[in-house]
Amino acid sequence: MNILWILEDALRPDHMGCYGYSKKTTPHCDRLAAEGVRFETAIATASHTLPPLISMIMGQWAATHGIVNPKRFSKWKNEKLWQGIQTPLHVLSDQGFLIDGELVLRWKPLGFERDTAGDDIEKYFQLNQGRPWFFFAEPYPTHLPYNPPEEYYRMFLDPSLRPNQGANDRLKVVRSHLIVHPSGVISKLEAGEKDPLPDNASDAAHKRTAGTVDLLPEDKPFVQALYDGEARVFDDLVGRWINKLEELGILDDTLIIVTADHGEELMERGHVGHCSCNLKGTLYDESIKVPLIMRYPRKLPQGRIIQRQISQIDIMPTVFDLLDLPKPSCMDGRSTLPMINGRSVEFREEVYAQTTPAGWQALENDGREIWCVRTAEWKLILYTTADRHAKRWELFDLKSDPAEIKNLFDQRQDIVDGLMPKLTAYLERALRPIRRRH
Repeated sequence: MNILWILEDALRPDHMGCYGYSKKTTPHCDRLAAEGVRFETAIATASHTLPPLISMIMGQWAATHGIVNPKRFSKWKNEKLWQGIQTPLHVLSDQGFLIDGELVLRWKPLGFERDTAGDDIEKYFQLNQGRPWFFFAEPYPTHLPYNPPEEYYRMFLDPSLRPNQGANDRLKVVRSHLIVHPSGVISKLEAGEKDPLPDNASDAAHKRTAGTVDLLPEDKPFVQALYDGEARVFDDLVGRWINKLEELGILDDTLIIVTADHGEELMERGHVGHCSCNLKGTLYDESIKVPLIMRYPRKLPQGRIIQRQISQIDIMPTVFDLLDLPKPSCMDGRSTLPMINGRSVEFREEVYAQTTPAGWQALENDGREIWCVRTAEWKLILYTTADRHAKRWELFDLKSDPAEIKNLFDQRQDIVDGLMPKLTAYLERALRPIRRRH
């Protein structure tokens, strides 16, 4: 068995055909969903990349691993708090798996062995047919900047729409910058603050650059067409990888996982991108709801849709279950394989997420944080200032108000009373000093 884990940055499920989108953005991913299992409600542990990535690999809440911002990442990396920790990837390596991927040596302490950045991934499949591999692909098309080939942009744009000169000028910022924020805020990059994750391994299109633009409501269809074009670019990559695995005769011997690190705002709140790009980030569903597809016909049914809410922390335990390996004790997550197989099992009702409004680009003195607990029906969100004395709460009924517009915090004390202690307990864990606790 091989494992191809495809983590597409900022991919939204509701812009994929298999999740009901009317436009043909993802035909190859749709095929994987039809031939495997699709999770309707998978929730990220944060709305920027690093905390979810570690949560997925470790099977842990962000409150457990604690690596949620540049300062904590630097402490973890420079003080070598990871030494002596056996991660799930170390376990897979001990089982004989190659542990490789794209741009993964940034996360080497998690257990990655080799970085194939710049190599041909299809060639990797061919060269390593003789032994099992775990390959972590990190494509980037649906991350800003959105600048797909012109034919793909036109493919998803209503032919009757043409941007005026003002819109074109604003779209140029979206097409050319990694960080696209409104006026009145500033990123770590622009402030000249040190970033512990340099982008010197990034491709030219995704070097860290920042642009300021105040988008207007009339820009939305053009922004979405650009994003959809990039989704099609990503899907083309998936198609190439599927075709190569088929050509080599190992497609059905490979567990394919398609997911994202976090969601992406597409003008729902007047911004584009996610918190590390627009500096106005949130924990609304457009920012934390992610796709999750698994295909492995030797053990997974075809066309199964899992309605129950899960977290990213449940993916790695499911992988271990599929491999018939015991779940490492470090994991908070649970295997979803019993529910996939139709068994009636107890599963947690709540998932948790957290972020700072500016994500990875938060200034060093910006201590604001956002926290949430989400059930299938309700989401409670807490906003705190740096000293955590000032607090603001929101409560949303996700069934009647999926866009999260009407705050019911003052009207549904019964729901608040049930969720607030759970979120408070999560905060208590999250606010512990970072140490060797993985």
